[in-house]
Amino acid sequence: MKKKYIISGKSSQDFTSAMLNKPQNRRQFVEPFLKSLNIEMHEFLFTTGQATNFISIVSAENDEKLEVLCNIVLASGNFSSLSWSRAFEAEEFQKIFEIGHEKMEKYVSATVIAGTD
Repeated sequence: MKKKYIISGKSSQDFTSAMLNKPQNRRQFVEPFLKSLNIEMHEFLFTTGQATNFISIVSAENDEKLEVLCNIVLASGNFSSLSWSRAFEAEEFQKIFEIGHEKMEKYVSATVIAGTD
């Protein structure tokens, strides 16, 4: 089963110059690249944000595929920053907390050991 991820980033000045010189729908150029990595695109959005102006939601087999994707895109110079994080559906997140609930009594914090708790 593929996992869901959120990619966010800030486009570079070089990207802006290229888009002004030749406006283009970047999704149509990016999609074949994603398919070569077996990554499925759900959303491909540009925003008006200052720190982040791009967000994409994708599905992939593993974290390594996202790391490959981001490294190649960053190397292109089109983005000054690009990062990804795993996204969880509500049911998946509930299961994570159910496991945590079951295991939390086994955890001993550093402050308890140091006697500062």
